[in-house]
Amino acid sequence: MVMDSETLYALISKDSFFISTDSRNIQPGAIFIALKGTNFDANAFAETAITRGALYAIIDNPAYKKDERYIVVKNTLKTLQDLAQIHRATFSTPILAIGGSNGKTTTKELIHAVLSKRYRTHTTTGNLNNNIGVPLTLLGMKKDTEIAVIEIGANHPSEHIELLDILSPTHVLITNNGADHLEGFGSLDGVRAANKEIYDWAREHAAHAFVNESISDLVEDSAGLDRTLYPTKSHESSSSLYAGVIYDGIEFTTTLFGAYNEPNILTAIAIGEYFDVPLHDIRTAIADYIPTLKRSQILQKDTYSVVLDCYNANPSSMELALQDFVGNSTSGKRIVIIGDMLEMGAVEENVHKDILDLTLSLVDTNDIVLCVGPRFGIYANSFPFHFYESSEEARSYFDSLDLTNKVVFLKASRGMKLEEVIKEKVLLI
Repeated sequence: MVMDSETLYALISKDSFFISTDSRNIQPGAIFIALKGTNFDANAFAETAITRGALYAIIDNPAYKKDERYIVVKNTLKTLQDLAQIHRATFSTPILAIGGSNGKTTTKELIHAVLSKRYRTHTTTGNLNNNIGVPLTLLGMKKDTEIAVIEIGANHPSEHIELLDILSPTHVLITNNGADHLEGFGSLDGVRAANKEIYDWAREHAAHAFVNESISDLVEDSAGLDRTLYPTKSHESSSSLYAGVIYDGIEFTTTLFGAYNEPNILTAIAIGEYFDVPLHDIRTAIADYIPTLKRSQILQKDTYSVVLDCYNANPSSMELALQDFVGNSTSGKRIVIIGDMLEMGAVEENVHKDILDLTLSLVDTNDIVLCVGPRFGIYANSFPFHFYESSEEARSYFDSLDLTNKVVFLKASRGMKLEEVIKEKVLLI
């Protein structure tokens, strides 16, 4: 017999519950939901989950049912999403959905840090922002949650709408429009249209939007919405490797790399003020935030520094990061390591050449530049840089370098695992 989602939720939500889709990550009393992917069928791991302490295993293949602890549903992914929607409906809590091309995770983390100064705040773990991560984040909301900050991501049209329908946010934010996921969106216009879906959903569902007034396309696309435009007070940037702003005469310092994080800081300030977090608490939260996950991290070593920003990359973020790095570091002290940008579609070759052209215009002959990956490698004979097929290949050359008084910069898409270049010598991993 197939169980419907309402009945299932009533069964599992009698006490606090933990949902897991990974049989290796089972806590005693957890609910295991067996999802299927291109190369796996987690129904086959239902028994393992039960053996490891799962209270129930939710499956959609009756062949794996062994006793009453195995609950059969029509479709496990749809059930996961349904359970999240049902759980969401039990809260009157404000929920902020964060989308956009660049800076979503860092902005989410800063906002979470700020709001946590006043509220019991729930947020996305890492960047689990897809049709599995968003439901899991919702289902992780505890009954005493006072506000939630949840990241949503997309790599094809209409995906934002699907996630927003699950999430039902009361507030929305788009960080920016940039050249991300061009393989799925087709063009910069396609990216903008996909991000605009968030505003369109907000307009239809009377959600409040936070809009950076300095980003004209966002101001235009959000016209007519119930919205907060920010910043509303004068501000200026700090000038160093570390991101920071001076807002309303108050300096906000961070341990984040890059002036491109300035809009993320201003967003956190604006949302903190909107939700009545005192400005001194906002300042403290932003200063105390420590970046992780290879995003905008500056690692200070005894005689050198490492800018580790290689969790993701697209032409927009790569350009800004390179400009920030070169503009705030000294000629001859720089080691620039850039890796391929993935999911660029038909413009893949052009955007990689553009980044190489930009790099050539920024650095000088005293700097060392390593380019990693086959997409950059197409141009190995056209630029005076060091080219390597993979991060592992680049590592041997990097290990031979004297890092004394140097600043090392790394930027690439996550799939390149660019941190492997510095793994042995810098001992990060």
